[in-house]
Amino acid sequence: MALTEVARPIAVKPAHKLAAELALALDQMGTTVNSPSGTELFRQGQPPVGVYIVRRGTVRMVRTSEDGRQTSRTVGRGHILGLLATVCGEPYLKTAQTVEECELASVDRSRVMALLHRRTDFWLQAVEVIKDEMKLIRRQVIGSQRKAAG
Repeated sequence: MALTEVARPIAVKPAHKLAAELALALDQMGTTVNSPSGTELFRQGQPPVGVYIVRRGTVRMVRTSEDGRQTSRTVGRGHILGLLATVCGEPYLKTAQTVEECELASVDRSRVMALLHRRTDFWLQAVEVIKDEMKLIRRQVIGSQRKAAG
């Protein structure tokens, strides 16, 4: 399923209180992408190309462990998708797929990194988002290990 791009930023309500300014700045500099339901935005293991900010709709984030077990969550308006991989330059840790028709802002990695280098206050906001994402991944891994053991 194809992504349709439109150059029209729309302000979002950030999902992460501490990263409100970062989410809004990324949204404003992003290219609008309209994605039908079932569109894969990025896949776990792929090199990062940038982030998406959800403006409208819902996206399922799925992480597949080495033994094939999957954990997922659904996120919506204001969420920054792919920030950890984009900032660290490591492969995406999850697959992102639209659950319904979505409008997103797409910002390529070089623009994200340039913004973070210009605005050190945004680095702190990015760290907060990444910290929360790592906590969630840790809980999912522990939960998956407990299910496997018992």
